[in-house]
Amino acid sequence: MNELYQFSKQDLRLVSQIKQHQNISAIFYHFWINLVNPEEKFVFVDTIEIVFDKTTTYFFKINEEDNGYTISSNYNFEEEQKMLAEKFQEVLSLKRVDVSAATIWKDKIKTPLLSVNTVNDYENRNENFIHFDFIDGSLAIYYNEEKGLLVEDYEA
Repeated sequence: MNELYQFSKQDLRLVSQIKQHQNISAIFYHFWINLVNPEEKFVFVDTIEIVFDKTTTYFFKINEEDNGYTISSNYNFEEEQKMLAEKFQEVLSLKRVDVSAATIWKDKIKTPLLSVNTVNDYENRNENFIHFDFIDGSLAIYYNEEKGLLVEDYEA
């Protein structure tokens, strides 16, 4: 990852829309699953789906360049699953998992969303990322080459 990934103008427009929401209702991770050996602990998060105010869904998905992620309001899980199977000769599949009750999310999403911001980090991670601020702390979505998308506590 030599070059800093920049969010596109479209990504930033969607971030502006996300900022208008006050609550996160649900979070789903879309994992790659190894079909040859499903018991293998291969964890790779390709997409994070976040439902805001029970009405609007945004998707944070690894980009085509594999150096960051994009933000969109449209996503077809079945189509994505089919493309992944074709690309990897039926060895990988996608699984959608509700992680709203996961330790990192559950207490934070019980409180209102205070703000949503993007960060250009040239020193530590050399990437753009987004973070969500709650009364109980902040969470950021990062890109990692080996694990896909990661959600971690964020401190400015």
